[in-house]
Amino acid sequence: MKSIILTALSSALMLGTAMQASQAETLVLYTALDTADAAAKAFTEKTGIDVNLVSLSTGELLGKVSAEGNNPKFDILWVEGSAVMSRLAQQGILKPEHGLTTKADYTALGKKLVPGSEAFFPISVSTTAIEVNTKKIGTVPLPTSWADLQNFAGSVAAKDPNLSGPAFQWLSGYFQTVGVDKGQGQLEKTLTNKALSGLQSGETVNRAVISGDAKIAIQQDSTIYDLIAKGEPIKVVYPSEGVTALPSTAGIATASKHEEAAKAFIQFLLTTEGQKAMLTTDGGDGYFAPLITGIKGNGARVDNTASWAILDDDVAAKNEAAWKQWFRDQFVP
Repeated sequence: MKSIILTALSSALMLGTAMQASQAETLVLYTALDTADAAAKAFTEKTGIDVNLVSLSTGELLGKVSAEGNNPKFDILWVEGSAVMSRLAQQGILKPEHGLTTKADYTALGKKLVPGSEAFFPISVSTTAIEVNTKKIGTVPLPTSWADLQNFAGSVAAKDPNLSGPAFQWLSGYFQTVGVDKGQGQLEKTLTNKALSGLQSGETVNRAVISGDAKIAIQQDSTIYDLIAKGEPIKVVYPSEGVTALPSTAGIATASKHEEAAKAFIQFLLTTEGQKAMLTTDGGDGYFAPLITGIKGNGARVDNTASWAILDDDVAAKNEAAWKQWFRDQFVP
């Protein structure tokens, strides 16, 4: 018990020192997560450190980061997907922060998602599954696998990985699971309607499924649970081939002039208080699977994260340009 108390005191003192040194600072947070607003407000209330949010889609943020090059305007980047963060770490845009999250009480999946570089850290997690409008598929049996989606060719909606970080994480994980050649072949037989296969966001995918233009979608499970909570005739199916974890991850800019405050913010996100603040978010982002022990996700979420695969970020980052171009050529109008 004594060692536990001493550890807690040490952690608190570490966070307190960072806060005292940074209270006059303002952090700039680039984020694609709706949960960032509630988390930032809770952090400011606790520490007195202001956080300015720049909220855009992951694709827009990555374009902005790329345009800023070696003169980034952010202190913290917080988006969904580990492959893109791995690429930014390799480019030296994100700074390794060894030991930053050693005090975080991560779940088993959370521990696996911390990269060896420690240049970015998992904050929450979701995955991509199959979204089914149960009123639109009629008497046709529910799909149970990615391969089954070929039975619904022309009626399957999907996001464009060129615009969506979560969609690229899914595409990379899908290729990792079934193989690139086989995966490309299956998708070419499934996504045969370009009006549905290159959508810009999860919101447009949901609109297609709810309206009935699409019967089924390849969709982030957090937004599926949001629709279920709203009473829509939607079912989530986790394909038998398995799914790949889609962590939201946060990293600190190498050029940040507010490093200690940025470190304190990431540590706060990984506390019970930080996770609970994130869970107050309305909409799909609020239905994430927590990565901190003892925190329960919202709604009807099933805790099946122990079976989720971990993406090989290096392989995904190496093939990012080629796989995105292939998807654009095949499926985007």
